[in-house]
This record gives sequence, structure tokens and C-alpha cells, in this order.
Amino acid sequence: MKTPHIICLGGSATIDQIFYVDHVPAPSAKISANEFVITGGGVAANAAVAIQRLGGMATYWGRVGQDSWGDQVLVMLAKEGVNIQYLRQLAGYRTKVSTVLIDAQGERLVVSAQPQGYPDVIDWLPLDKVSEADAVSVDTRWIGGAQALLDKASQHGLPSVLDGDSGDTAVVLGLMHAATHPVLSEPMLSKLSDKTIDAANVGAALQGCFGGCNKIVGVTLGGKGTYWFDGKAVHHATSPKVVVVDTLAAGDTWHGALALALAQGQPIAAAIDFASRAAALKCTRRGGRLGIPTSEQLRAFQPT
Repeated sequence: MKTPHIICLGGSATIDQIFYVDHVPAPSAKISANEFVITGGGVAANAAVAIQRLGGMATYWGRVGQDSWGDQVLVMLAKEGVNIQYLRQLAGYRTKVSTVLIDAQGERLVVSAQPQGYPDVIDWLPLDKVSEADAVSVDTRWIGGAQALLDKASQHGLPSVLDGDSGDTAVVLGLMHAATHPVLSEPMLSKLSDKTIDAANVGAALQGCFGGCNKIVGVTLGGKGTYWFDGKAVHHATSPKVVVVDTLAAGDTWHGALALALAQGQPIAAAIDFASRAAALKCTRRGGRLGIPTSEQLRAFQPT
């Protein structure tokens, strides 16, 4: 059986410095961490790692700075088996670095040193390679690149996943309509619908976002599960029950797993279940990206 190939395009691959603490302190406090980890990060970069670990083949298109942090990003992704042939290092720009505090409940506080505004230039992207893929996945942090990849995927009739976790509402809505399977965060859906999202209004909010190339529009609500609208009806899938120790990279894992499942030809309900199980298992494991499960670990996973 052919290994599914997914192209993941991201606005920034990062270095995450993770501190595990009992609680996130008030301002001006000094605390000691229980554990400290340095690993790779970034929405689409983590999705690419999830695809590799779960049995797919991922190619990552993106930008980092031409600095020591960027060198580390390349090494970390290459060690995972991700194809980084088209990950460009930009002279004069800084790679994004984040410091993350994770408390005893697994929740996080992220402070990022931004990448100084990478230029939105796409003429170097090998868009002719899209015909060799089985699916694509993008985030909202590189608008020109994401739009170009989604448009090319549409020309080839490929599934396309958008991780709509943040961004300007008008821009995100445009990217959503260019993707077949955009799945939003709860805060992003709230911004788009101008409402606090709950079980009573989530269906109407999703229907209001549906259009363009969409086969579904979805939203992940953590422990409350996933809702999606397929143009006819609103559906809901529960999340596996787990003891959460670290939510960092869980959403990235979810979207990478969804793209892999769609590339395999799984029906949407099965694909969402696969993604939810992968993300739930990640939440039981520390280390951000380091906790993304392998296919063997996911097969052995038994929720509580």
C-alpha cells in the first residue's frame, strides 16, 4: 500500500522552550520549574511531525531565519523524517522562539519572540509538486503561501485541511473557503460569529462560515469534542477521556492526523475520530512535540 504524502505549509517553524510549573505565577514572581525541555514547534511543522509518526510521509514548506535557531529547526524536522527540501532559511530574519509555561493541569502560557515579519513571497514554492501529494495542510500564519497551496490542491481535487486557530477574520474566512476541510479553534469561531460558542449555537456558527470549496467546516472544543457541518447537517463527535498533562501541540497533532486520515481516504467521521484519539493521547504526554504519538502507540491507546 502506498504511503500517503501530505504537504504541510506553515507560517513559522519554531523552537519551543518549555517549563513545567505547579502554577502560572502572578506578575513579578520568581518560581522554579519542575522540568525543562527544548523542542521544535510551529502549527504546520508539528502537524508534519504527527503525519510522519502516525505512518504518513510529510513535506514541510516554510521559512525560518538564517540563524542558529533556524539550524536547529531543520535538524529536528529532518530527524523526524520530514522532507525539508523546501524549507527556506531567510538571511537577515530571526527564527521564532517561544517560551512556554505548562501548569499542573496541562494548560499553557506561551510567550513568543516573533520572526520579524517574513516576506510574503511565494515565487520559490514548487507548486508543481502538489500533483504528487495526496492531501495538503496549512495554517493561517503565511497567507500568500497558504492561499497558493490551497488553490493548487483544489485544481488537483485534493483534500485540504486548514488549521484556523487565529488571525484576521476576513483573511481567515477567505482561506476557509479555499479549503475542503477547515477546522477552527473555539476562539476563532467565536470571532467569526461574534458570539461565545456553546452547544446551543455552535451549529449555526458553523453554517454561517460554510461556503466555497468546503466539504465540511469544523471546530474543536477540547474535552467537549468536535462539531462539524457538512452542508446538510451538524454532527458531533466526543473526545476520548484522558488525564491531561500537556496540551501543547495537541491541536497541531489533531490537524496533522486529520490530513493523514483524509489522504488515506477515510470517511469524515472516522477521520475525526482518528484525529481526536491522536490529540487525546498527545495530551497525556509531556514535551509538546515530543509527546506526539506514533502509530504503534495510538493503536495501543486505551482512553480512561
